[in-house]
Amino acid sequence: MFYRFAAEVPLRWVDVDSAGVVNNATYLSLMEQARYLYFKSLGLMVDHRVPFVLAEATVTFVRPGRLGMKCEVAARTAALGNTSFAMEYEIRGDDAVLVTAKAVLVFVDDTWKPSPIPADWRATLAQFEEL
Repeated sequence: MFYRFAAEVPLRWVDVDSAGVVNNATYLSLMEQARYLYFKSLGLMVDHRVPFVLAEATVTFVRPGRLGMKCEVAARTAALGNTSFAMEYEIRGDDAVLVTAKAVLVFVDDTWKPSPIPADWRATLAQFEEL
């Protein structure tokens, strides 16, 4: 899979169990941080308000991560719908793939109801990802 964006997201002591293996729930947090950095790098997170919510996530564990690994998360927008969009992730530790993941996110209004993807977000994502 080709990713135009990747960011180093360091592992913390709290992210691992007593055997030094990265806890499975940590990967969702790593994806969330990479998602924020992805949208910030595109100039879309100017007010630090996240206008969408996570609706679905699928995580495939390839190999265990360990404390001390250099951790990098690659992220991309794979598809744009009317109110939702799909993202894909690859989490790497010491240059080996640890996890692959997919997520569906939905834009919401102030009452938490689905709302159309804003035109500026749609245009920026479509151009960056060549969708």
